[in-house]
Amino acid sequence: MYKIKIKFLSRIVLASFLASFLFPNSILAVEYNLNSQTNAELWQLNQDINEKRSEITALKKQIEVYQKNITAKQRELNSLANQMSAINDSIAKINLEIATIELEKETLNLKIENTTLQIKTKEREIADQKAVVAELLRSLHREQQNTNLLEVLLMNDNFSDFISEIQRMEDMQDSLLSQVEDLQKIKQTLTDEKTELENNKTELDVLAERLESKKSTLDGQKIVKISLLEQTQGQEAKYHTLLEQAKQEQQAINSDIVYLEKVAREKLNRQLQNKELVSEGLMWPVESHIVTAYFHDPDYPYRHIFEHPAIDIRASQGTPVKAVESGYVARAKDGGQTGYSYIMLVHADGLSSVYGHVNVISVSEDQFVSKGQIIGYSGGMPGTRGAGSFTTGPHLHLEIRLNGIPVNPLNYLP
Repeated sequence: MYKIKIKFLSRIVLASFLASFLFPNSILAVEYNLNSQTNAELWQLNQDINEKRSEITALKKQIEVYQKNITAKQRELNSLANQMSAINDSIAKINLEIATIELEKETLNLKIENTTLQIKTKEREIADQKAVVAELLRSLHREQQNTNLLEVLLMNDNFSDFISEIQRMEDMQDSLLSQVEDLQKIKQTLTDEKTELENNKTELDVLAERLESKKSTLDGQKIVKISLLEQTQGQEAKYHTLLEQAKQEQQAINSDIVYLEKVAREKLNRQLQNKELVSEGLMWPVESHIVTAYFHDPDYPYRHIFEHPAIDIRASQGTPVKAVESGYVARAKDGGQTGYSYIMLVHADGLSSVYGHVNVISVSEDQFVSKGQIIGYSGGMPGTRGAGSFTTGPHLHLEIRLNGIPVNPLNYLP
């Protein structure tokens, strides 16, 4: 009998502790029921999400078809007609990609709405569960305060009834502990759903950036199409002349950069008198971090002429361009009104950086510049100073080279 009482009282104490810790402001018990309206909202949201996913799948299949066409045509871009056809396919593909991203954003917003609704439901469930536990606690406390084991024994006709009453009270304690365990599970589910919600919001920001990037790429492709038609006037001979000039220009620029990188690094080492040039890590050269063409981008419209050895960063005409790291100006090439202008800096650790389609150059060769210093102003608009023959509109062309060889700038930028 004494053991039964100790066990009973210990559970009361445990329950009281849980009550004071978990439910300092208990309310009356209310049975939790998910109302039909909430159920209907959740069902509709899930239906909408599934429909959006089906649309996304269909769009991605269309994108694959266009990509195959573009890849096939890029092998035969020796004619103006094929080049224009590939650009048209690329524009159509990018439009589909934009539509896909917009659908993905809509789907994600629906998921956020769905998760938010579930969080509200769980919070109501937690509140109701707390009320149930609180009421159980109050009942147990009242019984414990108003009775003792002797009174329970006297109130029952026989010892069997007394044992049954004790068992009933212990069952209440077990029920209480079970309710507390259920509450903890609900809380954990709520925490998981809140984490998922935050992840979805982060993913939404990423999609928004991707959308901006694709829209800028689309604008670039349209500019390429217009510029190509203007320069060639639809004549095949002019296209081939332009093509040959572009190839020669790119080969000359690349050879120039490789040679000057070696010469400038030797000159820099002599000026520093064997003092080590330390790199603190690169920074973005413009405020925008939106990439419109990637390193060796398969969608680059002039890939048949040369691999894109850089990233193109969205930057309006005349945007200040800053040095990604302290270094030595190895080249400040002014291409004039029709040529290609670029700046090349030599940095520590075998790195160098090249800034292309520069409209205004603000530094001179053999000059030392600090990280973040303005070295020029961006260009790229067809027909403007420094843009060159082949450009995709206003942007900054950024190359990062390691020992003279182009590497992916995104592997070095923060």
